[in-house]
Order: sequence, then C-alpha cells, then structure tokens
Amino acid sequence: MLAHEEIRAMITALGTGISKEDFDPTKVRYGKIILMTDADVDGSHIRTLLLTFFFRHMQELIKRNNVYIAQPPLFGIKKGKTHQYIKNEHEFVKVMVKRASEGLIVRYGDGAAKIEGAALTKFITVLNEYLGFLDKLNKRIRVEEITSLLPKFDLAKRVDFEGDKKTPPKKIEKLEKELKRLQKDLKLKSVETRFDEEHNLWAVHFVNSQGAEHVINWELASTPECRQVIAKFKQIEQYLEPPFVVESLPRAARTATGAGKDEEENDEAGESADADENLSAAEGTESEKAQKKSGKAPARRGKEPEIVEKNTARELFDYVLNEGRKEYIVQRYKGLGEMTAEQLWETTMDPERRTLLQVRLEDIAECETIFTTLMGEDVEARRKFIEDNALDVKNLDI
Repeated sequence: MLAHEEIRAMITALGTGISKEDFDPTKVRYGKIILMTDADVDGSHIRTLLLTFFFRHMQELIKRNNVYIAQPPLFGIKKGKTHQYIKNEHEFVKVMVKRASEGLIVRYGDGAAKIEGAALTKFITVLNEYLGFLDKLNKRIRVEEITSLLPKFDLAKRVDFEGDKKTPPKKIEKLEKELKRLQKDLKLKSVETRFDEEHNLWAVHFVNSQGAEHVINWELASTPECRQVIAKFKQIEQYLEPPFVVESLPRAARTATGAGKDEEENDEAGESADADENLSAAEGTESEKAQKKSGKAPARRGKEPEIVEKNTARELFDYVLNEGRKEYIVQRYKGLGEMTAEQLWETTMDPERRTLLQVRLEDIAECETIFTTLMGEDVEARRKFIEDNALDVKNLDI
C-alpha cells in the first residue's frame, strides 16, 4: 500500500501518521476529509478503495466524523440564460416531468378520461418509480408481459399461494390460465402449477422461448422489489388503461395555465416571437370576419394541439420525459473533468452551496464483513457474494 505515491502523499497531508505506533488522530490537519470522485462506475470503485483505506488504517477519523463524500451533480440543464444543476436521475426525471405535464393532457382507456396538471405530474412520477421496480423484478422473470401480471393479480400475501394438495388457490389458477392464454404469443414451451408439500404452497412454473425455467412463487412475491411494484401499481392502477392519447397544448394555452413561466425567464427573442404570434392571431380574427361576410370558409391560423397515441405505459413515460427535455440543453456529467473550474466550484466545492455525505460507522461488525468479503483475499467468498447479488446490480460497467 505504501508503495503508491498517492497514498503516501495523502498520509503526509493528513499529518496523523500511519503505523499502529505513530497514528494519532488528534494531529489531523483538516476538519473535513472529502472524497471526491467521478459519478461513474470507476469513480465508485475508487471511492470504495479509499473508504477501505480509512476503515482499515484510519478508522478513528471516521469515528471522529472527519470523513465525508462529495456529491457532484449528475446533470446540468440549460435554457437561455438559466442554468440548473440536478443531483441524480430521480430528481432529473422529476424536473422534466413537472415541466412537461404543465403543457399536456393525457386521455386514457376506452372512455378517454383525462388527467392533467398536478395530477398528471404525480402520475408520471409514480409511473417512473413503478417501471423502475418492474425492471428490477423482471430480472428474475425475464418476460415483462408476465412480470406485469404480478401486480395485476395482487400476489402480495402468503395466503395467495396456500392451498391443499388437490386445489390450487384462485389467484394461482387465474395466473396459470392467463399464462396459457399468452403461451403462443410469448412462445412459452410449457406452463404448469406445482404443489410444494413441504411448505403447503403452490407455484406457477413456465419455460420461456430459450428453454429456461422460471417460477412464480411466494419466495418471489415476498421480495422487496415485488412488494414495491404492487404498492406503486395500486397508486396508479386507475390510469394504466391504454390506449393513451396525449394532447400537447398550444403555446398560448401553456402560458395561460402557468406553464410558460420558464419561457418568460428566457431571452427577449422568445418574447418577440410571442408578440408576433399574438399580432398574427389578431390579424387572423379580422380576416376571418371579412371571409364570413364574403361567404368563404375562414383560413385556420395558429397551432393546433399535437395529438399522439401511445399503446403502453412505458411509451407514455418516454414521450412525456422527452417533451420535458425539449428546448433544454441537457448535459450528463459522467466525470468531474467534464466540468469547468467554475462549475466544479459552485456545485461541489463551495462551502456555501455544496452537498456532503458524512461517513459513519453504524455497525462495525457488518462493515468488517462487507469489506472483508469484497476487498479481501478470499476469492470464493467474493464470487459467492457477486452471484447472490447479481440481480440487484443497478450500474454494470462491461
């Protein structure tokens, strides 16, 4: 470890010493030791290595609340003269959806009921969370059409899988029937229910088009991601009725409902365009009156609402998100080197504006287990950990 020049330089800068005989946390030269790495997978790995160093060799500094992690923003959005930084993917979606929803009306289902404004913002925000958990759950099932059936059938309780040896519970029977109905379209090789005598639980087994067998059982239904999918589904179930017809309001209508506030912050060129548009509308009104007197059909002026149809909730979400991104220049900061010195200062280093995470030791025994497993020399233990948690990976850099 001490052969690394960067580590030696860090030890010298901190001033605490390093060996068991020389280490003295009271001699630390700084109140805050801030780990600042890129927001990508490589940055996360480097941060983990640094945390391992402090946990193994300077643990007292963590206990004394000296170690922090910087939180550089992941996104920068710019429109006109305004520039906003957003810390993560969730907040980015929230900002974009709120902006888009103020200019949209979504009609859903055969009855064409509509949702707009704040209600639409809330729906799309929860829809994003629902789709995220659905994707995570789908890593275990691998067929999204089947995964999406779990919240619809509300397979949330153990009793939903319980039954005697001869009679499957009603929800399991319905699920099996639905999978057999979809079997040809999804190219499933087989669908069947099985009874686990040891636990008195029923399960639905299916073999996908590639020949891999998957099981929908209580063990799957009791996972955190399945519980979250069902919970989010219940919040927005009434709106998840395709087809979805999206109406984009004209510019004038958006301003009237308050959605034009961010446009007002733009430069004067936008305001001039609005004035020209209003003038054209006024001229058009006089022209229409004249045409009515002459018996001719009036010429249509101004922009009509743009109407598009989406067949799935995922297509709807993607469309709304892209509508929110319109007219914005979006930059995703994968690394700190992508920022200018000014941007780095105002987002990550300025004590008045930066956000820091404090590193704490809440469970030393658990920390010891994790660091030993992931950063130790026991290859088999690390392999087993990776295999057990492979389906929970969010960012995989391959």
